[in-house]
Amino acid sequence: MDTILFFQSTLDKSWRDKLAGAYRFARERGWFVQVVSRFATRAEIRRVLKEWQPIGCLVDRGINKGAAPERLFGGLPIVYLDQDPSHPSRIHPCLMHDSTASAEMASEELLKNGLASCAYLGMVKSYFWDTERLVAFRRKARSAGHDVTVLDRRNLRTVLKAIPKPCGVFAANDHCALEVYHAATTMGLAIPEDIALIGIDNDEICCESVFPGITSIEPDFIGAGYRLAQMLDAEINMGERGRARRRNMPTEKYGPLRIVRRGSTNVLSRIDPRVTRAIEFIRRNAYEQGFRIDDVLPEMGCSRRLATMRFRMATGHSILDELHARRLERICDLLVSTNWPISTIIAQSGYASTSFAQRMFRLKTGCTMLAWRRRFPGTS
Repeated sequence: MDTILFFQSTLDKSWRDKLAGAYRFARERGWFVQVVSRFATRAEIRRVLKEWQPIGCLVDRGINKGAAPERLFGGLPIVYLDQDPSHPSRIHPCLMHDSTASAEMASEELLKNGLASCAYLGMVKSYFWDTERLVAFRRKARSAGHDVTVLDRRNLRTVLKAIPKPCGVFAANDHCALEVYHAATTMGLAIPEDIALIGIDNDEICCESVFPGITSIEPDFIGAGYRLAQMLDAEINMGERGRARRRNMPTEKYGPLRIVRRGSTNVLSRIDPRVTRAIEFIRRNAYEQGFRIDDVLPEMGCSRRLATMRFRMATGHSILDELHARRLERICDLLVSTNWPISTIIAQSGYASTSFAQRMFRLKTGCTMLAWRRRFPGTS
């Protein structure tokens, strides 16, 4: 079995999702993928290459600065992930996250909230994709008549307290968003009434650890990992002579997959906070077997009839519609992100009846669950 090395960390969800996508393609090709998560020195990289004798390598450069370590890999086929575009590779292709597209999606989500101000919290160490997100957010905010305050961690609480409310804060990733959340709430500021907040990556450990949860842009990390492996396969098949004759180095982009909306950007809180609590409660509990509309009523503190009226007035749909939307969203996610049998996916989404879930899914999407799964590479 041929070995592929994937130089990357598996610490964060985004990296694990990229790896999952690469694994899918590897299974189709009969590759063995070995993750190399610690490679601090050139000597370590050389040692790993000698030990595993790979036919090619995937190299994640998202948290590395400067030029890529081209010479270390010799004539091996290589594909880079998120190599700094100011130091592009001249001999290997690259797949890049479209940070601008993700930032624009986040900006639109925030700016529809009727903000008085906008702010951005970047990474502790600045990376090119961090700058791209700030630039895109600033452009969108200015088109809506807002400047963007770049938040400083050294006086984060002070600035958050002083900035005009409601303020929309875009964070470079979900870890940064969590920093803003804790700084704001310890100052007595309300999320999202005072601070509407959005991050990037949809790292559920971060986003679901607080109440209300943090809205996040989810890039297509699984699709990116699959495409990365596809690109490496093309490099391998091209051969060393073909790669040497190539004049233009391929660079591709992968973009945002979706917005995962949670309570941190829920404008309904300004209309009826009881509805906001109900939506958040449904989102967190919809996948539990036996979960019913009656379970939501205590969150609204009123009768079923009044709760139904208030919910529809605020959202335009019923509590039951909300419950189905969350469950069907879960089914869509699991169809793409797992190879589980459809019956297992339905059970994991809170539906007790397989036939009913399949009927609801077809009404929502216009296709069967199997047809939906086949739209995405490597999930059949």
